[in-house]
Amino acid sequence: MRLQKITDLKQKNLWNYKTPFLSHTSIHPKHPDFGINLYACGSAVESTGTTPEYLKLLDLTSSHINAGGWGCLDFVATLTTDHQSVQLLEKQPPELEFILGFIRLDAGVLNNNPLIRFLGVSKLTSELINTNLVSAKVIVPTQPFGSLFRGGKLLALLATSNELRNHYEQRFDRQIAIFYTTSLYGSSKSSSQYDQLNRFMQIIGETDGAFPLRIKEPHRRQLIEWMDERGISRYEFIFKGTSKADRSHNAIIKFVRHCLWKHQKDRTIRTLLKVFDAEMCEWATSKTERKRTYVSTYGRQNWKSLLATKTKSTANQNPAFDCYALFQYWKQKVFVEHGWGVRRSLKHKYDPIEMSYELLNQQLLRPEFTQVR
Repeated sequence: MRLQKITDLKQKNLWNYKTPFLSHTSIHPKHPDFGINLYACGSAVESTGTTPEYLKLLDLTSSHINAGGWGCLDFVATLTTDHQSVQLLEKQPPELEFILGFIRLDAGVLNNNPLIRFLGVSKLTSELINTNLVSAKVIVPTQPFGSLFRGGKLLALLATSNELRNHYEQRFDRQIAIFYTTSLYGSSKSSSQYDQLNRFMQIIGETDGAFPLRIKEPHRRQLIEWMDERGISRYEFIFKGTSKADRSHNAIIKFVRHCLWKHQKDRTIRTLLKVFDAEMCEWATSKTERKRTYVSTYGRQNWKSLLATKTKSTANQNPAFDCYALFQYWKQKVFVEHGWGVRRSLKHKYDPIEMSYELLNQQLLRPEFTQVR
């Protein structure tokens, strides 16, 4: 995953990139007199030929390689001292503001058994997904805002707001009843940024981890090129049409195993074949991630009836899920003595806390850096 991220940044010409956005700001724990601007940036697949600067900063912030797609909408949260509320603005974020994080809402939902059980349906149909569900594909705070001020929790709260849901409904003519997301790292990490938010979103179980691991870039391409240089045509492992990545992965695994099996009279290769089989079995089963699934009904008791109607829901909103109310809830929890609290390791919690972006193109230069925050 580390090599994949490094390669992705280099291919996007971000390895030596410097963001044009305001690179420094401060927050005073004793006097958090600031507000949030939420910029609705449009679809993640819309393009004028150039990549928006906020997407470059997202790539330099998120340890994952995030993809857009049809039905995606991006929102960028910035800090402002012009007001102490939350304002939703439909335009690109200005470079004179400090970016606190990113939200990407999406229509796509993978098969998710906890979600199926929660909804009380036999399966997730395309009609249900495309009409009534919205998932948070990206909820990523910039660092160190995330680690110092529980920034991931703020973005998660704003992602479940009435304003973002209304904006998504109007853009795609939907009737959203359920907000859904999963923990970022699943079973490989015990905690989640969604912990302690059960007042606004609830955990409904873990995914079954049924999706097997597969070879990804740049490893897949490098292995194919290595074999092609030795007379095994790359076209044995490159496909067109649907499920290209899965078919390519299966072809490579099948070929490598055939080579080992054919030469297993050699004691070393016979041992290697056993190790290979055991590892591929784990790739398909126990090494997959079981992610915690969270849902929000936007505080509405009649969410089940909304699944069966096309009527827009703006007249039946819970004010506790308004952006300003969620922002104030986060402030009360972060900037009080016995709430979530500003990180205890900060010695001067009565002085302004300075923040500058911690970007992956610099952090990945250090061998000891781990991407899991």
